[in-house]
Amino acid sequence: MFRKLASALVSAALLITIAGGSAQAYASPRIVKAVIIPATIQPGVIVRLTPAVTNLKSTRTYAWYLAGHRILTGKSPALKTFASDNGSSLYAIESLKFANKKVLTSRTKTVTVGTAVPPTPPTSPYLWSQEFNEASGTGVNSSDFNLTSPFGTGDGSDIGNPGWGNNERQWYLPTTAKTDGQGNLVLPALKTVAGDNYSCYYGTCTWKSAKLITLGKIGFKYGRIEVRAKLSGGQGQWPAIWMLGANQPSVNWPQCGEIDIAEWKGDLPNMLWGTLHGPGYLNQGSTTSIAGGFTGYHTYRIDWIPNQITWYLDGVQYHQMKASGIGGNTWVFNSEQYLILNVAMGGAFVGNQIGSGVTQTSMSVDWIHYSTLDGNGTLIRH
Repeated sequence: MFRKLASALVSAALLITIAGGSAQAYASPRIVKAVIIPATIQPGVIVRLTPAVTNLKSTRTYAWYLAGHRILTGKSPALKTFASDNGSSLYAIESLKFANKKVLTSRTKTVTVGTAVPPTPPTSPYLWSQEFNEASGTGVNSSDFNLTSPFGTGDGSDIGNPGWGNNERQWYLPTTAKTDGQGNLVLPALKTVAGDNYSCYYGTCTWKSAKLITLGKIGFKYGRIEVRAKLSGGQGQWPAIWMLGANQPSVNWPQCGEIDIAEWKGDLPNMLWGTLHGPGYLNQGSTTSIAGGFTGYHTYRIDWIPNQITWYLDGVQYHQMKASGIGGNTWVFNSEQYLILNVAMGGAFVGNQIGSGVTQTSMSVDWIHYSTLDGNGTLIRH
């Protein structure tokens, strides 16, 4: 009985020794919480780390990586930074060596010293562009488009040109052009309803529509102008993407010059017109067929250099005019022009007819791009 008791006391003493001391040398070391670097570090200060938390005592050494360069600080968890380090990346690795010779490492997150240097934004290939990616219902920017000029509002009577010189039937409201939330600007044309009360040259207006002009805001001289657009169609619709000389208010038409980049008749969805008008040379144009029709998106473009303008549909040339080809008349297209987008209803170009079943129509514009062409191209901001 005494021998058994003595044996039990010896066993208990051994257990106490293992639990209280030498058992640590045989335990498996592990890192419970990683080393921590401050989230915000100003240049010119000393950075101090919070060491990793482990289940066993260890010897710690530190290696820092500043802007990709390795810096050893031995057993010190601190590093001095300098003003020149602003914007540099920084992280550290803590090495932990345990009594059983095992070494574990703990890495901090990567932080930026001071203020991060923002990446250089990509250079736009365009002198001016409109992408229309704003939220649905957003109007155009009044810094780019003139929303109050009589040359872009009403029925033309305010500039002494009722019906815009073509017996058109619409009253223009530039602010009705809105984005659709899908990357497009929509220029609608709608039959008027009770309460609209727009008075046209022929009586109560029967149509209201959108017209956008850059007159007095943005001007263009030479370069490449491209517009990606589609139409809804309908007899009597007369949409156009075109330009007029910025001197129009003082010299009038056709002395100012007119470039019709793209012009359509609503009941001929497979036909496109590109035309030039100037003093003594009106209707100098050509047509081409639109594969699939204008109800799908197509890119309409002109390349404009001194004494020459060339028209393209989806990158394919179909018309060109030169100063040498206008019968000795004055070429008025070496000066600033402004851009126009509109949806007219009725008028001489479409035979003064609007289909009885047509109650609304529209032009949707995906984007407008203006860029230089062989060194030619100047954007003029007013």
